[in-house]
Amino acid sequence: MLKRSAVLSVFSFIALFIAVPVFAQSASLAQLHLVVVDQTGAGIPAATITLTPAGGGAPVTGTSDERGVAELVGAPIGTATLHVEFPGFLPNEQQVTLKRGSNAQNVTLAIEGFQEQVVVSDTTATNDERGHSMSTTLEQTEIDALPEDPDELQDYLTQLAGGAGATFQVNGFRGGRLPSRDEIQQIRFRTNSFSADNHDPGRTQIEIITRPGAKSWSGNASTQLRSDAMNARNAFATTDTPEQNRQFNLGLRGPLGGNKTSIRFNVDGRRDTQGDTIVALDQFGNQLGDYVRRPSDSTNVTVGVEHALSNTDTLRLEFRGGASSSRNNGVGGFNLADRATSRDGNNQQFRAQLQSVIGKSALNDIHLQYNGQQNEVTSVSQAPAIVVQDAFSSGGAGANSQNSAHTIDFSDDFDFSVGRKHQMRVGGLLEAGRYNYFDQSNANGTFTFSSLDSYLAGTPATYRRRDGEVNTDFGVYQLGVYWQDDIRVNSRFSFSVGVRNETQNLIADKLNLMPRTGFTWTPKGNKTSIRGGYGMFFDWYDASLYDQTLRVNGIAQRDLLILNPGYPDPYSGQMVDVQPGGRIQASSDLKMPYVHQASIGIERQISPNLTAQVNYQALRGRNQLRAININAPDAFGIRPDSTVGNITQFESTGRSTSDRLTFNASYRIPSRQIFLQGNYTLGSVKNYADGATSLPADNLNPDAEWGPSRQDIRHRVQALVNVPIVYGIRTTMNVNAQSGVPYTITTGFDDNRDGVLNDRPVGVGRNTVRGAATWNMNLRVSKVIGLGAAAAAGPTGGGGPRGGGRPGVSEQRGPGAGGGNGGGSLGSRYSLELFVSADNVMNTVNYTAYSGNMLSKFFMEPTAAQAARRIQVGMGFRF
Repeated sequence: MLKRSAVLSVFSFIALFIAVPVFAQSASLAQLHLVVVDQTGAGIPAATITLTPAGGGAPVTGTSDERGVAELVGAPIGTATLHVEFPGFLPNEQQVTLKRGSNAQNVTLAIEGFQEQVVVSDTTATNDERGHSMSTTLEQTEIDALPEDPDELQDYLTQLAGGAGATFQVNGFRGGRLPSRDEIQQIRFRTNSFSADNHDPGRTQIEIITRPGAKSWSGNASTQLRSDAMNARNAFATTDTPEQNRQFNLGLRGPLGGNKTSIRFNVDGRRDTQGDTIVALDQFGNQLGDYVRRPSDSTNVTVGVEHALSNTDTLRLEFRGGASSSRNNGVGGFNLADRATSRDGNNQQFRAQLQSVIGKSALNDIHLQYNGQQNEVTSVSQAPAIVVQDAFSSGGAGANSQNSAHTIDFSDDFDFSVGRKHQMRVGGLLEAGRYNYFDQSNANGTFTFSSLDSYLAGTPATYRRRDGEVNTDFGVYQLGVYWQDDIRVNSRFSFSVGVRNETQNLIADKLNLMPRTGFTWTPKGNKTSIRGGYGMFFDWYDASLYDQTLRVNGIAQRDLLILNPGYPDPYSGQMVDVQPGGRIQASSDLKMPYVHQASIGIERQISPNLTAQVNYQALRGRNQLRAININAPDAFGIRPDSTVGNITQFESTGRSTSDRLTFNASYRIPSRQIFLQGNYTLGSVKNYADGATSLPADNLNPDAEWGPSRQDIRHRVQALVNVPIVYGIRTTMNVNAQSGVPYTITTGFDDNRDGVLNDRPVGVGRNTVRGAATWNMNLRVSKVIGLGAAAAAGPTGGGGPRGGGRPGVSEQRGPGAGGGNGGGSLGSRYSLELFVSADNVMNTVNYTAYSGNMLSKFFMEPTAAQAARRIQVGMGFRF
């Protein structure tokens, strides 16, 4: 009865959208809200704007104010030509389609002789020239349909990026937490970027631009609730798992001390109780059907200030602080309740950005970022751990750590032109970090049993314990410098050449040159472009790996390994084999891993609304990091050095290959706020190891590990539909499907006596079996209700100092702004948004884990599933 009443409540909530009256009427003419900025994102004052109707008639003119904002009222409905110009900049002219009521448009003017990422609405040839990458930009309507919570937003955008993975940049800053949805003005997905300032190969770059400084006060408040009363039951749960999610978000933006300075404040948080299933066997072989409650909470506060130092210089400062905690971590699947850990953490972030226009053909962009974080993890139980492979795990988790990290990043990009064909960038990135780790993992030891039968017999295969206590404190310094020249040969062909070098104090080799080149060719007209390129990309030696070599050095801290131990006393028994203490080290000739990346793609503007892309990407990794036990015993059980146990060595002897063929299409009708996007990827990824710490099954033949990666998903399909339906209600549907994830068959025994139970049957390779395909559909339905009187149009005159804007963005949610779900929707000063969303709306059972242990009762069967259908309801108020 509870389930039925919950479903009825949800449908009643949807019906409420349809029944709520609309308080604002459509205007008989159009109003265009326009933001004019340069490539630094600074607003251009006193820009001349002319809007000419396609069918003739008197043009509508205006001038941008001191922040680059203009309101054109009384514009005719339909297609028109928008022309914007300002002395010292190249004029911008494009076609726009105006609907009744409020419209929003972004215009970026390029300095004469200098162009970067100029976006023209109906052409692909000039889209995202730097790096000659394929790009897709989400408009305000699509952004308004994204999740409110920054963590959920990051997961959602990663799904939209496809299977290559994603890296995030917020206003040019890497890392850190994403801003909330209401702070975002533009999101751009860039693939195959060969620009010299890019550090990451293969993955999609997701660039997020936040809203410019506000000239009038605006804000938002939203809340969201999810409860197990509205959720479906997990496929492995025998009863409903307890779950509750409460989220809140508050934001305020406005001027501070005149038109030159603005401030923004945001606080968000979530209070969660997640439910997870335990899929395990008891000592009699009976399957357990229990669940675990996993409470967690987090709160984050952000304060940002933007100040126009002059007409050409804009300073932005931001502080973000947060705290989080979680309980019962690690429980679920084979792990029973006593394996739980607790985590408490906090983080701080400070960002400073100075953007300057120098003369008429140069730009300078300085970023300074500090990140600090502290985390403490403790085990609920201090008992020795008992691991029965793919049956159950009990006892303590063996976790006891207190870690802190403090990093500072400084970068400077200087863009300038040489003549009218060469657009250059020189820059550098310096990253410095101080790390302090206390980690006393597995201090109480772990008994590992090959099977349930061996557990009942009291004959574990191994006993491991890490003895000793070490506090590590070390610094890491990384430097990257680069130069690039974007050369425009003619209107149909341009190419870029560049080089980057990276050094790190943890690696002896300081010369790591990375050539980069890319091109864009438009063979006919502006409808088709061919883009391609090649580049080398080095990667850093991770600080956490270096920490292990300092910690487990075999003296202050060492790994104890006992083969065939007794139980519960590991030293008892007739066949006990106590191995000497082991250690972890790095190879003396360790090198920075690198990747060769090449791609070729075709982009076609099939119609004014439909764009299609086909792209092939190849990655070839060399010097990839992997771990090998260089003191593994031979076939007779004899180690090369009998005085030492296992010596796990990090080596740069691995390699990898990745090939992806992607088809992408997007269909957009801005006047009707319709957006459809879909892509299909055929891929193959192979390597020697899925992680730098993964040991091979046979350390005497590590190259036998060559095989599919865990990321080797052959087929991926993603689709996004964002359309209005009836009575102002919008719906967003996101579909993701993929073929099965590979996993490895193991014998469950340690026949080679290296202490690792990952041996495979003869002739069976790594990751040679695949699970079932999965698919999922998420749905969001929302309605925005205009409240109060219509907002007054903003000023159209201007002059004075230039405020801080962002490239290609507009202040859509403030008073008088239209479009989207923000304040001012339907032309009103205030707005109320009601929404209901469902994850896995079709309640599809998607298995996520399989047992490859031949001794397990679950052999080649699924042991976990994605969450069943979950429904959230929420509301937001904006002005």
